[in-house]
Amino acid sequence: MKIKFLLILLILASFAYPAFAAKPTPPPPIPNSVCIDAGHGGSDTGAVNQDLTEKDINLQSAFLLKTKLETAGYTVFMTRVNDVSLSNADRYNYCNSQKASILISIHHNSSSNSSMDYSQALYMKKSDVKLASYVVNSVSSELGLPNNGISRYASGVLLKSKMPSTISEGFFLTDSDEYEAIINNNRLEQEANALFDAIQNYFN
Repeated sequence: MKIKFLLILLILASFAYPAFAAKPTPPPPIPNSVCIDAGHGGSDTGAVNQDLTEKDINLQSAFLLKTKLETAGYTVFMTRVNDVSLSNADRYNYCNSQKASILISIHHNSSSNSSMDYSQALYMKKSDVKLASYVVNSVSSELGLPNNGISRYASGVLLKSKMPSTISEGFFLTDSDEYEAIINNNRLEQEANALFDAIQNYFN
């Protein structure tokens, strides 16, 4: 009887084991990979200055950055490659699913004051701080703008991303000088160079 009882316990334990087994470890992030999020899109224009819309400027800057990163050997993912509307969930879910190492969301600021202009980076998690700091320091230096530092911001993209993330507010699109620099000079190329340098410094 005792042997029979032990056999029953062993059989029951074999069925119960999977329920208590450790969950498989999720795969690690892809090394040196960047998820670029061009902010706004579709019906959400973001900031506007005459014929320039933030959604288009964000995407142009994102493509310039993508080219620089891929040329240097990075793996790059983009949340959008054309003018489409995306929710915050669309953006962070995509970057999370790609197992990117970091997430850079490209935005540009706005103000009713057409002379206001500075660089800023936003973060949410403690793991975002290093990346955000590299970004704002590089962008403000490259663009010759005041450095407004990093600020904590409870954005869905930053809250739900599983990797270090930041929102770069490189400059004020509504600034009159920035408008001229975008139209007549290589302002977005400068910004992409600055973001590329920040990413290089972060990984190094």
